[in-house]
Amino acid sequence: MASTRTGLRRVTLCVFVLALVSSPVFAQQPPGPDCRRVSKVEYDSAKSYYLLRTKFGAYVRTGYFWRRYYWYCRG
Repeated sequence: MASTRTGLRRVTLCVFVLALVSSPVFAQQPPGPDCRRVSKVEYDSAKSYYLLRTKFGAYVRTGYFWRRYYWYCRG
C-alpha cells in the first residue's frame, strides 16, 4: 500500500512539473521589438544562402539545444 502511494505521488509531481514548465508564462520572448518568429526551415534556408545577416535585418537563434526558437529581426 505504501509503494502505491509513493508511486502516485511521483506521478502527480511529474504531471505538475510538466504543466508548470509548458505554461505560457515561460514562453520565449523575442530578442528585440522588431523581431518576428520564423520557422526552422526559413532559418536554415537563409543560412544555406549565407543570408543570416543582411543590410535589412538578421536571423537569430535563441533557446537551449533541446528547444530552439528562430527569429528574424529588422534593423
